[in-house]
Parts: sequence; structure tokens; C-alpha cells
Amino acid sequence: MVDEHGWTDVAESGFFGAEGGDGADALDPAVVALVDELVAAAPAGREGLLPVLLGLQTAFDRVSWRVQELVADRFGLSPAQVAGMVSFYPELSPERRGRLRIGVCAGTGCWLAGSDGLLDEATRQLHTDRAAIGEPRLAVERPSCLGICGVGPAALTGERARPATSPSGLGRLIAEALAGVRGGGGDR
Repeated sequence: MVDEHGWTDVAESGFFGAEGGDGADALDPAVVALVDELVAAAPAGREGLLPVLLGLQTAFDRVSWRVQELVADRFGLSPAQVAGMVSFYPELSPERRGRLRIGVCAGTGCWLAGSDGLLDEATRQLHTDRAAIGEPRLAVERPSCLGICGVGPAALTGERARPATSPSGLGRLIAEALAGVRGGGGDR
């Protein structure tokens, strides 16, 4: 709803309610139970917020807007405070990022060594996979540095840094990893 000044009421904008429904009532009871379990096991106060969000990210491969609202309610915070935390930490995301994470180093050394070609290849693979499968199985990220500057350009597949990677080599690594994801395994 837009008021006389042209401002939209956030509660009615759909920003936090993109999944439909109204408030925590729209969540599956199992999701609510998991949130409550994580909150109960977390340190008291705001110190427990990050462990809860990380637990939810692990469980659901995202922390949806609706879940953020529920967590905010459980901690006595505003949804904006929880959303700020989710947007600050790269380990957290409101969107599903895929089961396979590909990181292309954005450090100066790797960029000078050609990491832009790696990024192009990873992005091409991402779009190809999404078009073929229709679900996010691959996430392309840009970590600021992988710490192996002397052997760039570097990429990260799952938790493994790959030095001196070529675009075609990265394409093969992604294809192999996606084949493992299809079979239930994968390089996470």
C-alpha cells in the first residue's frame, strides 16, 4: 500500500512475503520446529543469531525472507536487522545458491593472470546448467583472494583451491562436479 507521500508499506510490499502467506503461519511446522530448536541451542541474546542463521543455511541452502522474519521474531529483532546479517556474511543467502559452489578469485594477481576468463566460463556453465536442469545446482562466487596469488588465476570448487586454472580446465572441473551432483555426490 502506498501512502500520501509515495512510500510503500514494507509489510504489504511482498519483500518479506515473497514466498506467499502471511508471517510465520505460512511456514511448514517442521521449519518452525527447526528454528525453535536452533534458537534454544544457541547462545543467549544476539550472540546466538549467527549460529542459528548458519544452521538454517546448512539445512535449507538459504535463509528465506519468511524464515528471516521468524528468526527476527524469536530474537526480538526487526526483520531488517536479520536481513542485514544475512546480507553481510557471504556464507548466508536468501536465495538458493546451488549445491556446487565455484569461486573465481577476484584478487589483483589472479585478475591480471586472467581470472576474467574463468568467470566467463563459470557463468556460461551456470546458465547452461540452469537451462538444462531448471534448478540451481551451481553457484558462482567472487572471493576477494584465495591466498595462492603466485599461481593464478585460481578457482575454488567446493572447498578445494585450484591453482593455474584455464577456462577450459575449469569447464571440465565443473562438468565433472555436476555429474557427481546428479549422482548424489558432489564437491561441496
